[in-house]
Amino acid sequence: MRIPLANLLAKSPLPRIGEHMIAVRACADKVPELLEALIAGDRAVLDRLTKETSILEGRADTVKNLARAEMPARLLLPVDRRDLLRLVSELDAIADCAEDVGVLLTLRPLPVPAQMQESVRAFGRGALHAVEAAETLVSGLERLGKAGFSGKAAEEALRQVQVVGDREHEADKLQDQCAKALFRHEAEIGPVALFMWMKVLQQIGNMANHAENVSDQFRLFVAK
Repeated sequence: MRIPLANLLAKSPLPRIGEHMIAVRACADKVPELLEALIAGDRAVLDRLTKETSILEGRADTVKNLARAEMPARLLLPVDRRDLLRLVSELDAIADCAEDVGVLLTLRPLPVPAQMQESVRAFGRGALHAVEAAETLVSGLERLGKAGFSGKAAEEALRQVQVVGDREHEADKLQDQCAKALFRHEAEIGPVALFMWMKVLQQIGNMANHAENVSDQFRLFVAK
């Protein structure tokens, strides 16, 4: 089969994916700040941070669209184009979740029982730690590609895949702690706030879940 010359000369899509990860991380960084503003009861700061998160998500979308548009139909890489597109989709989902957290927190006043505050802080940080580990993984994508997705670069990637999985598991445990604390105060906060809190916790947890999905794509990249 002949490969068109344009595809042979096409730039590698891997640097653009790394750029997308940086933009996604900027969105995820806002989640602990959003939670802190909620705990502090500072609605003005919460509204500002929510707008900032939406702007950052829009920037991440711009890079995502460039990554997809610039993806050559045939890659001169030992990975499938569809797998790289799935990776981009998982990164996009992290940014979407971060934006959703801000939107949910500003829909209505949301009480944070004092006994729940530290659990909420820890959960926000835990989800971000999973995203940070995924960023470390993606930052090595270009080097991994140059190594043919094998050798020492692949071994290092697999070690980082495990780190992402461990951090996602820690985030799961922190989410459980938050949910238990929430239900202990069910009568205090009321059913509507309880429902809203469960959606917030789900979106924060989904950030960590999508970070783990990113690591799963890397596992596929280096699988023999």
